[in-house]
Amino acid sequence: MPVARHVPLADSRATLTLDRARFTLLTDQLIRMEWSEDATFEDRATLAVCNRRFPVPEFSHRQVGNQLVINTRALTLTWKNNGKPFSPSNLSVVFRHRPGKRGQWKPDRSEKGNLGGTFRTLDGADGNRFAWWQNPDGHWIPDQHVPVDLGKGVVSRDGWALHDDSGRIVLDPAVGQGTPWVTPPREGAHQDWYLFAHGLDFKAALRDAAGLFGAQPLPPRYVFGYWYSRYWAYTDRELEALADKMDEMNLPLDVMVIDMDWHLPGWTGYTWDKRYFPDPARLLARLHKRGLQLTLNLHPADGVGRHEEAFTAICRELDLDPQATTHIPFDATDPAFIKAYFEQLHHPHEDIGVDFWWLDWQQGQKTRLPGLDPLPWLNHLHWTDLAERRPNRRPLCFSRYGGPGAGRYPIGFSGDTYSTWKSLAYQPHFTATAANILYGYWSHDIGGHQPGPVEPELYTRWVQFGVFSPILRTHSGKNMASDRRVWRFTDPYSDIMMDAIRRRYQMVPYIYTECRKATRTGTSLIRAMYIEHPEEPQAYQAPGQYYFGDELIAAPIASPVSASGLAAQKVWLPEGRWYDQATGHLLSGGPVRLQRSYLLDEIPAFMRAGTPIPGQRNVLRLNDGSCKHLEITLPPGDSGTYTLYEDDGYTTGYEKEACTWITLEHTRKPRTRSFSWHPPQGSFKGFRSRRSLTLRFEAMPPPAKVVRGSKPLARKEPGTDGDGWFSQGE
Repeated sequence: MPVARHVPLADSRATLTLDRARFTLLTDQLIRMEWSEDATFEDRATLAVCNRRFPVPEFSHRQVGNQLVINTRALTLTWKNNGKPFSPSNLSVVFRHRPGKRGQWKPDRSEKGNLGGTFRTLDGADGNRFAWWQNPDGHWIPDQHVPVDLGKGVVSRDGWALHDDSGRIVLDPAVGQGTPWVTPPREGAHQDWYLFAHGLDFKAALRDAAGLFGAQPLPPRYVFGYWYSRYWAYTDRELEALADKMDEMNLPLDVMVIDMDWHLPGWTGYTWDKRYFPDPARLLARLHKRGLQLTLNLHPADGVGRHEEAFTAICRELDLDPQATTHIPFDATDPAFIKAYFEQLHHPHEDIGVDFWWLDWQQGQKTRLPGLDPLPWLNHLHWTDLAERRPNRRPLCFSRYGGPGAGRYPIGFSGDTYSTWKSLAYQPHFTATAANILYGYWSHDIGGHQPGPVEPELYTRWVQFGVFSPILRTHSGKNMASDRRVWRFTDPYSDIMMDAIRRRYQMVPYIYTECRKATRTGTSLIRAMYIEHPEEPQAYQAPGQYYFGDELIAAPIASPVSASGLAAQKVWLPEGRWYDQATGHLLSGGPVRLQRSYLLDEIPAFMRAGTPIPGQRNVLRLNDGSCKHLEITLPPGDSGTYTLYEDDGYTTGYEKEACTWITLEHTRKPRTRSFSWHPPQGSFKGFRSRRSLTLRFEAMPPPAKVVRGSKPLARKEPGTDGDGWFSQGE
């Protein structure tokens, strides 16, 4: 299914207007309710809502006097037109909460059962509380111990969730220079509400939210590799030496992050610091030749200073006298400034090899346009600019969360957290809950940011969590003692962390497939247990674990080992059979809550029994579309199937179905197991019809015979390269 084009205007056949109220049936469980004092309604997009053009659902309505009743398959709305705004006395919705049970919503109902969404940033957070708090003016307030407020998502145990879009900044296509521009909302009293009345069908709520707010796009494949990042004044030679060292150790790497010391001193900067980078174009070309992607840090709030190389050019574009001007303020509301901002300050760097920008905006939430937070608007502008300049290349934006709709612009930067066990323990819950508002690509500072040093065991467990995170990016603050180079730690920590990073690369075919599925379903790679099991009370009491795609459950360790050398972990397993990859045990869900123990090199991850899981071998970069060396893991258990997704990994061709879906089938019969690779469905440029394939049968005694088709395979001699079977001559 191609990615839908965003159309803010709803289909008129789904809209009913009565006096000063308008109701739009977006789906049979999602309804828009508007009331306007002057009977005018908003059809433009907002920064949250980008699409209202849904297939018209089946519905009926009747009007008797001043009362309107609307019925869909799942809900009944009753509106009594008394000339006043929506209130409990004139508006109600009855909906299907779960089989055999109805629920009711009225405007005065509090969302006690809402399961949360996510928060702008974890800057200054130590676990689930802030040691430093930033107010809307951008000022940092110490020692407030403010709890992290995850806000509201679109899933709720109440059976309903409300998104209030009233009074939001709108995007007017008639204002900007080639792009819809931020504009104040219409004047006058008005209400603009979207009611998600999905009961406990959380997946349906996420699917409808993806239609309304925009689906999470599929990032380039390299995003799912290892990102090396450190706030440090590296030279060009040091960065190349880092890449050399990783290659020497067979340690994969895909993204090199260059923090703010790439530019001249100061928070804001756009001119390379030639002390460290005498020839930036040469450096970027050499790193690209290695197959690496580059991102540079931005703090744009201070505008453009006179010291910038592009200062004179920007002055001329803005009709300013370069001799009389000392500073150009940053103004996200001025189309002329933004045009110069991209053309003079960003495009030249992109032309020499910058792949995307780390938009490190954390300087407040106000602009010249009242009500406009610059962060979500800048995310939108940066994404749009890259998409327009490189129409065949997937855009990418690395920034903080900007509210509902922010999932359209991955990747999320969660900010500068503390390097503590509390921070690590909170991040699995924080990451999974973000899926409730379609924000599925949080990137955390693996190892924490401040004060800098991190104890080896904590860092090891953090890297292991990173393996089962949307993004694996190590980072730290500017501190001599805050080295995050995994090979610099003592044994056994260094080997365990390097093996964990390699394991991440082994898992990428599965991760990439699950993220592609999310573009269709709205269900993120990482999501809380209750998304899959809304009827199970214990699913709401397992914050330290989550689904990692459809077929895996991860429960990363976030506490030190005991004197025995083991770390305890409580795990809730839903109904079915689950294979513990770390210990090799096949467990039966009941559902059941277990306490298990793990060594330092073990990561609690549970595979659905019998389901083939695609992986890959011998990979240092993720530049190829088709995996060269596929490795399919077959856990013990009965039969199962999985459909592997592949595309070129880089272009927007997947939006037009330039891709393949390949069904993998595992069958168990008495005394035999079989695996089938079905013919690919679809194609794309670069698809490999022939490649190496390794099958790993977990927790299974060596077979007496292995046959491919009708041809017996030869067995390797034990000790040569592991125990296994292979096709002779291939």
